[in-house]
Amino acid sequence: MQLAEADCTEGCCGALHVTIRRDADQVVWENWRQTMPGSREPAPELPACRFDARSYDTEITRAETDCSWSWRARTTARLIKAGLIEEPDLLSRWDASRGWISSGFDAPDTAVVTFWYVPGPASGSPERADHPLRFRWDIPDDGTPPEAQAAAALRRLAEEDPKSYARVCGGSRERAEELGFPWPGRG
Repeated sequence: MQLAEADCTEGCCGALHVTIRRDADQVVWENWRQTMPGSREPAPELPACRFDARSYDTEITRAETDCSWSWRARTTARLIKAGLIEEPDLLSRWDASRGWISSGFDAPDTAVVTFWYVPGPASGSPERADHPLRFRWDIPDDGTPPEAQAAAALRRLAEEDPKSYARVCGGSRERAEELGFPWPGRG
């Protein structure tokens, strides 16, 4: 199970994995693995953790259903993600696939939708699945309920190609230029 991944990707800045298994009336987390590309230091050894299985199941159920702690933009992002899982064709019709969706680290009042784009045959651009572009769409909290903001975002994804309003935030400069998209400036 991947527990955490760097904002960019595991291959760039790393991730944390653990094996989770049941052992009679316990749940065991063991065999921790941490990837840290480019690090010269070995990942620290972590001990196995054991949990009472009944309490563990109760806590997992509570964690999956309790969103009372969530702030508005994060709730909006969660609802957009759920909508895209339910209707994947909202992005696939634009030759796109869902990426990271949450609230911005640097702007917690903004829902962030990222997606990967690989042109399909209809676009007239050569398909190169090994060279996708990553796009980012920032959705500032407008004060309406998160449910309304998410519904509006999903409607927009259904009606308008998101590459026309999102900005390139990853991939390669060469691929962006090849496909006619501006490469993000630094600054």
